[in-house]
Amino acid sequence: MEIEQRIYNGNRAKEVLENEAFQWALDGIKQEVKDAWEHSPARDAEGREKLWMMLSLANKLELSIKSMLETGRLAELDLEHKRTLLERAKDAMSGY
Repeated sequence: MEIEQRIYNGNRAKEVLENEAFQWALDGIKQEVKDAWEHSPARDAEGREKLWMMLSLANKLELSIKSMLETGRLAELDLEHKRTLLERAKDAMSGY
């Protein structure tokens, strides 16, 4: 994936993670699943397994978006580093 695309995706991920409605929804889903699990009978192994899978999926979604954000941040740093090296090379060449 091109560096610009990683930066773009990272910026979109940041928008999602900073969106209050998204956070409220995600937190609400996680809490709802946890509450359902706490109040489920111990003998309902199948139901509890489904709740665990739902919580795992919510966590995986959040981690995936955070990973995309971090990838974008690293791509920005990489691009800035390349620009700095290019500027230094130009400065060095203009001195001759």
